[in-house]
Amino acid sequence: MYNDKETWKLFAEGKTKGIFQLESNLGKSWAKKLAPNSIEELSALIAIIRPGTLKAYVDGKSMTQRFVDRKHGKEEVTYLHPSLEEILKPTYGVLVYQEQSMRIAQKIAGFNLQEADELRKAIGKKKADLMAKVRKKFISGAKKIGTVSKEEAEEMFGWIEKSSRYAFNKSHSVSYAVCSYLSAFEKAHNTREFFLSYLYHANEKQDPHQEIYELISEAKLFDIKVKTPNIANYAEKFNIQKNTIYFGIKDIKSLTGKNGDVVIEVMKNIEKDLQNTIKNISWVELLIYLNSKLTSTSIKALAGIGFFRGLKDNVTRNKCLYDYEILRSLTKAEQTWLENNLNKEWKSLKDALVALAPLKKNGGGTSKMERSQAITNEVQLLDNPPYDLSDDPAWIIDQEVKLLGCPVSLAKVETSDTSAANTTCKEITNGKTGKDLCVVANIQRVSDYKIKKGESKGKIMSFLTIEDETGILDSVIVFPKVKEKYKYVIYEGNNLIFCGYVNHNDSSFIIEQIHEL
Repeated sequence: MYNDKETWKLFAEGKTKGIFQLESNLGKSWAKKLAPNSIEELSALIAIIRPGTLKAYVDGKSMTQRFVDRKHGKEEVTYLHPSLEEILKPTYGVLVYQEQSMRIAQKIAGFNLQEADELRKAIGKKKADLMAKVRKKFISGAKKIGTVSKEEAEEMFGWIEKSSRYAFNKSHSVSYAVCSYLSAFEKAHNTREFFLSYLYHANEKQDPHQEIYELISEAKLFDIKVKTPNIANYAEKFNIQKNTIYFGIKDIKSLTGKNGDVVIEVMKNIEKDLQNTIKNISWVELLIYLNSKLTSTSIKALAGIGFFRGLKDNVTRNKCLYDYEILRSLTKAEQTWLENNLNKEWKSLKDALVALAPLKKNGGGTSKMERSQAITNEVQLLDNPPYDLSDDPAWIIDQEVKLLGCPVSLAKVETSDTSAANTTCKEITNGKTGKDLCVVANIQRVSDYKIKKGESKGKIMSFLTIEDETGILDSVIVFPKVKEKYKYVIYEGNNLIFCGYVNHNDSSFIIEQIHEL
């Protein structure tokens, strides 16, 4: 059951967003380094990425790194005593679980199950007085069994005692591993539905918008498209239509409650009320129709996320908002006249205002000359808008961040010239190697780390998560010398050209140069 190659491949590639216990950057990084291929190894991975194990150093190397190195044959697997091989072989000689300490106590010191459980409690609760009591019993028992000398028994117990800082409960860890594998299996074989489910329930996370952002970014690595809803493809919540995942109406910030219910109800009646199919309805028809049925907040939100794309007019988001503001500048009576006299021959809002402008005695919709002149002035504004009504990429991103919590239609890096790139985040994630690789990307996250040992002790290095239009790359390392040189441009949200190479040992992207755009 637990031998599916595609599932284990996800762990080895670090594509663990949404995978139980391993979706953090830490989980992604170590899953990639370890590349587990069994429940036993997956269970150990979940145990060794806990803070205690990561901080438990022996001979300058953490127990986590030691486990990974031994698994890949980079370090010899050794045992404190030959008698421990049977117990520690599954974890490459590294004491990972509390249960292993219990078995050692049974084998070396003759502990019964109750006494072994006392040892487990002492380890788990980290109680010095309890540990001292168990230690005395362990040394005494080891002397009776005679498998190891007194000195070896003392060393062995000291080793067990130190493990109290990090040893994890195996029954928990294996249970977690099974859940982790099953979630990865679904991601590997029902990928689109997996992402849909996690997006649908993103509002249950502590930071729903960051969760959605990360899910959309990783979905790109699987060639899955996520789009904003539009007039031809909409539903209440996240949904799949024609192999594409769409945001729902109620996933728009301004439309989460009753406003969203009204929008959905109005949209259902459009074709019937306007006696036409969506693809043949003009923007001006739809605008005038919606004006009296939806709130200003709703219409602006729909326009801002590109909901009206797909109409035969192919109007920009900016044009939709601009037209709506001009329509709102009219009096209530004038707006009602436009709705009551809606004419399919009107090709634009300008046509509608030209019909409205004449006085009523001349067939128009106003009875005062000053209003007629005001409407004529609005016509001139439609002919000569005071600013460009095309949709600038930076503006689209700003609108979607404001209304959806994250950019959807474009990546942040698309506001810059990306022609200098010779590779992409996706290509590196999928295993591209070599030197002189350049990626144009946006910095999504910066984690600074002060080096504690070696020649660079006290200096700062950075771990970055970067993103381009193809997806995210979270194994990006900037060592101290490069960090110092480019520290003023390494900040979240900045678009930069990152040049470097892929480390063969752990597939990290090592940055050698950074260029501003």
